[in-house]
Amino acid sequence: HYSAPTRLLDVTWNPLVALYFAANNNIRERGQVIRFRIKSNLVKYYDSDTVSCLANLSHLKSEERREIEKSLQTLSKSIVKFNQVPSVDRLLQFIRAEKAYFRSEIHPDDLRSTLVVKPKQNSKRIIAQSGAFILFGLLQDLDNTPPPGISIDRIDITHSKPDIIDELDAMSINERTLFPEIERSARYIAERYSPHKFDEKTEEHLQQLLDKIRTNKNNPKASMSEVYEALRRMVEWSTAAF
Repeated sequence: HYSAPTRLLDVTWNPLVALYFAANNNIRERGQVIRFRIKSNLVKYYDSDTVSCLANLSHLKSEERREIEKSLQTLSKSIVKFNQVPSVDRLLQFIRAEKAYFRSEIHPDDLRSTLVVKPKQNSKRIIAQSGAFILFGLLQDLDNTPPPGISIDRIDITHSKPDIIDELDAMSINERTLFPEIERSARYIAERYSPHKFDEKTEEHLQQLLDKIRTNKNNPKASMSEVYEALRRMVEWSTAAF
């Protein structure tokens, strides 16, 4: 987040926001919108005790997390013995530093959980993006086997990505609205209203227009608007090149 890698996976409640992020990068490659179907009991607020258990795993060393993973497989039926494992006890210390009232006991199943976390609404970016996060427990692999209570659908983007971005822009789903920081808004305005803008998106869009002309060459009337649009853009961009 903010260009730094984290343990959280960004998700959004707004499908149009998801479509924006799927279409806004790598415009020559096919994108995907990934839809998560999640049972309501796996949706937690940021201050949930289960969220604290999972979030504080990041404070442990790799060997300590491995010890807990091994204990989940061998001691999960005995909560008392599980909480006597040194790495679990250290995890408890981190949790109680955050929440002094937390009981000195962690249920093994909580560390296997994968949760959707509703964050604190104190960030303009999170609010603008209708954002939430998926927080992964131990022994979970989202790619190969979705965690219990979560199913995944993948929707391929088959339409032109630049066209999708333009249509979303018309609905105020764009860099300015999703990233409300002043520098992102300024960049959006500069790019949006530049009289001579030539980049990968416009190049891709021009190529698609020319492909339409070739496809419709046997139907002159159907291709006239594409011909006009392609010529107009070519004149505009060739002028910019000079």
